[in-house]
Amino acid sequence: MPIWEWSIFVTVSVNIMMWLLIHLSISYFFSRLPDRWFEGLQYTASKRELIFYDRILHIKRWKNHLPDGAAFLGQDFRKSHIQQNDTDYLRKYQLEAWRGEWCHYVSIWPVPLFFLWNLPVVAWVMMGYAIAANAPCILSLRYNRARIVRILQRRGEALLTKNTSEMTEDPSPQ
Repeated sequence: MPIWEWSIFVTVSVNIMMWLLIHLSISYFFSRLPDRWFEGLQYTASKRELIFYDRILHIKRWKNHLPDGAAFLGQDFRKSHIQQNDTDYLRKYQLEAWRGEWCHYVSIWPVPLFFLWNLPVVAWVMMGYAIAANAPCILSLRYNRARIVRILQRRGEALLTKNTSEMTEDPSPQ
């Protein structure tokens, strides 16, 4: 049972306002974090992971339809697609993709708050919304980072880890 009971209109309004507040505040917070918090993170991408994104999820078909939060926050760096091929840009993209991915993970964490004023079934629907709204963005960011690792590796510029050394060819269907 919820701690607070309101009319359906008030409950729906509070849910909408809370999600808006959660998304905007977490996005704003992450956009203000210093780059150094994300610079040391290393991403490994196996060939199997790229095949999963390309052949199972068909990510290329839908990833360009996702909104880019940078536009809403007035940021210059867009992550909707990889725009350049130079090493500095690709490394910056990796950093911003890490930032975006973590922002989306953290945006799911507040879901337990919704159990305070919603019936359990509605709160579980809120959990479904949180996952449905964030998982595609997380997958798209991970996919693009995996592609960047592949590009840098081909140039001999990738930091080798146990999984990046396995990736030698592009599994994407041409």
